[in-house]
Amino acid sequence: MSTVLWANVLVDGVVRSDQEDRYALYNHGDKLDSLCKTLGLPSFLEICDTTDLRYNMDDLELPPGVESTDEVMASQGAWIATDEAIRMLETLLAHIRAKGTRFGLLSNQHTEVVTELSEVIAFLQANAAAAQKFNFSVVM
Repeated sequence: MSTVLWANVLVDGVVRSDQEDRYALYNHGDKLDSLCKTLGLPSFLEICDTTDLRYNMDDLELPPGVESTDEVMASQGAWIATDEAIRMLETLLAHIRAKGTRFGLLSNQHTEVVTELSEVIAFLQANAAAAQKFNFSVVM
């Protein structure tokens, strides 16, 4: 079992997820965060919500009346405005493509990172009209 990121949007207080495993984005989160800081963008790591991971790893009980960790994340999670997320991820992707940024020591996962970022941007754009916020959830 691997730890991955899932892309989520918040629509009228309800989490909608693409439920696609983004292993490369999770694996290279620190480097992506560093690139974001260099480019003057919001922190990549700060929009990676750990609600689901914490509830599963710590075997926490959901609050009364709550049926899923998505409900907790919706109200207490780490989020960024959708339009800001699109600008951030598009700028990050353009930089990575232009510079040919390497991801990984033994093997280069540049292609995987570019593909995953492109897919997340497409997911965001498809949901932009209705979605108020965006995040990545850390899922195990």
